[in-house]
Amino acid sequence: MFQGSRFKVSPLSVAVCTALFSHIAIANTSNTDETVVVTGNPLQATDVAIDASQLEKSQASDLNDIFRTSSEVSVGGSTDYSQKVYVRGLEDTMLNVTIDGAVQAGSLFHHQGSLFIEPELLEQVDVFAGAGRATDGAGALGGAIKMKTKDPRALLEAGEQFGGRVKTTYSDNTEGFKTSATGYGALTEKVTVLASLGYTDQDDYVDGNGDTADYTGFRNKFGFAKIVGELTDFQTVTFSYERKEDDSTRFARPHMGDFSRNYPLLQSTYRDTATLNYLLDSDSAWLNLDTTFYYTDINLERFNDPRFGTYVGNTESIGGDIRNTSLFDQFTLIYGTDFRGDESTFSGGGQTFVDKGDQFGVYLQGDYNATQSLVLSAGARYDRYALDEDLRDGDSRSEGSDISDSGFSPNAAATYFITDDVNVILGYAEAFRGPQIGELWLLDYTYSDNDRKGETAKNTELTVNWSFDNGYLSAQVFDSKIEDVVDRDGAVYENVGTLDNQGYTVSAGYQLESIAATISYTRAEPELNGVPLSDSDMNIGTSIGDTLVTSVNYFATEDLEFGWTGRFVSRLTDVPEGSEEKPGYGVHDVYAQWMPVNGEDLTLTASIKNVFDKAYRDQASLSEDYNGTFEPGRNIKLGVNWGF
Repeated sequence: MFQGSRFKVSPLSVAVCTALFSHIAIANTSNTDETVVVTGNPLQATDVAIDASQLEKSQASDLNDIFRTSSEVSVGGSTDYSQKVYVRGLEDTMLNVTIDGAVQAGSLFHHQGSLFIEPELLEQVDVFAGAGRATDGAGALGGAIKMKTKDPRALLEAGEQFGGRVKTTYSDNTEGFKTSATGYGALTEKVTVLASLGYTDQDDYVDGNGDTADYTGFRNKFGFAKIVGELTDFQTVTFSYERKEDDSTRFARPHMGDFSRNYPLLQSTYRDTATLNYLLDSDSAWLNLDTTFYYTDINLERFNDPRFGTYVGNTESIGGDIRNTSLFDQFTLIYGTDFRGDESTFSGGGQTFVDKGDQFGVYLQGDYNATQSLVLSAGARYDRYALDEDLRDGDSRSEGSDISDSGFSPNAAATYFITDDVNVILGYAEAFRGPQIGELWLLDYTYSDNDRKGETAKNTELTVNWSFDNGYLSAQVFDSKIEDVVDRDGAVYENVGTLDNQGYTVSAGYQLESIAATISYTRAEPELNGVPLSDSDMNIGTSIGDTLVTSVNYFATEDLEFGWTGRFVSRLTDVPEGSEEKPGYGVHDVYAQWMPVNGEDLTLTASIKNVFDKAYRDQASLSEDYNGTFEPGRNIKLGVNWGF
């Protein structure tokens, strides 16, 4: 439910902004656990925040479901396995993406997605568009996506020792089921645990034309465990482990349809992520430590390819982030270091190729409450990258490359409160990304030019926020530039030019008794060397028409609510010469959620995605020119969620 807009100006001014919007009351207090807001900070005028309650109501099963209510975020690829996320037209490979602080590095294959996420496990998803704060991590050229998994402490009701939840969802379009079981409890007063297992069995989906999309079914399994230990009143240690697996027969190019060279193959994918976090929240203003170490292993194997045989690719990442926050009367200082080592291995045909990449960074971010009306923010980070590539077949070099680069990423911003209800934010930020491991599934023949330089993003944003009784209005304009963009020319990764991206987002929300409504409109126009991004710019981005997203939620009683979301994308006419325009479309989703038994934790949810069975290709997906597939048609989901 809409709870009002919280404009997060800085760590010091969060309390100010929360108070500013706290008068936007919720008519039905039983639903105040959901937060779907548009927020801002000094450097990133628009953040998208999505929590577990929203994911539950939409019965999210893939990336498209997660981000469907955001006008700034689009998801291309019609199935879980092939989906890519685009923020203001830039692909997720241009962003810093983390799960509980674990960086999801590299690219699997430009014909499929690289983010292998299970929505069932997520507690919160935050999207920060555009280069921003130094704390957003290394290489955040287009921004950052931060995902946080569920915490057993939040699931336990007051006074409970143990609890659990069983969920099952039926999808009529794919005649499929998704089932999960979760248990959580307090082993001692200081130690809590959570464990979750799930399985999804979906057949091929049917598009809006009534045609079956071959080889789009999947069999996903996931497992998750988290243990939280409160060592003292000030110290907490958290360890989590997540695994997701997929074994299915798919097209060799999963995000394309059937054609002569796109034959079906048995493919197996998994991702393992282990994270260790230590939090010291001391009573000293000088010492507030947050330390994260992680390991991620993502693997893709294809069996008995008629052209290449059986091949396997694997990327392992080991890294960490150590940061401290020091608080003063009017000043907050965050400083630390982060680092990551990536190793990609590709084997097949009797050959093995290995690439290694390293990143090391130090950063500093400060926020200063200059006056009651003015907040100033500034920061910087320094990053050094190194890449060591094996020699490839056909490589013109006498030996593999060993390249490195380093750079600074400064930022500065000012937030001015004109009145208690109106504030203006002006910010500038840069982000540097040096040479890093390339696309995993092309590792056997692609390599970097010896003169390859790092990429630098420069982002300027202006935001105006206005809150009023029961509502808010926000407008942001942005001007972004990424210099020395790296792309693949044949077998060689090299700097190909400059990417310019200008646009704006306007959003509003209003609460009237039991009805809450939001609306947002985004335009982004990314161009590489003056040419609009298109389907061919994979691993960089794509152009998407102006996007309008609006939603209405009605809270009939404490136990019954209904919701509608409409996503409307205008026809894309600004395309490269010789390319076809992309048709516009409008798609509607609805849900109803009911708790039928008073005092029992039983929830029944019905949702319909693509209510009117629209036949369309998402503009973030490949067009008809590239054998892009239609999106799924109407999909009715019926879910039961029982807690005990």
